[in-house]
Amino acid sequence: MRHEEDFNIFLDLCLKTKKLSRLQDMFNLFLTLEEKEHLGSRMKIIRTLLEQKLSQREISEKMHVSISQITRGSNALKMIDDDLLQYIDRHVRKYNHE
Repeated sequence: MRHEEDFNIFLDLCLKTKKLSRLQDMFNLFLTLEEKEHLGSRMKIIRTLLEQKLSQREISEKMHVSISQITRGSNALKMIDDDLLQYIDRHVRKYNHE
């Protein structure tokens, strides 16, 4: 599949980028403002789900997003292996949640 190969090239490019400013510039090249906002929203959903303090409905209401977006994030978390889940959880806990 050609798209998968191209996506892997993009991922490899990201891995080799050492400076945050360079990575931001690359994402500005490859992603639209809407796509970046969607990724930011998904990150906030994942962070909030990992905290396990609010129900999905409460997260939906607090973030003003559809319950289906929260459910998709929750389902995605259930599909990853424990090692990746712990890695993400450790990383996002470094940041204070609003």
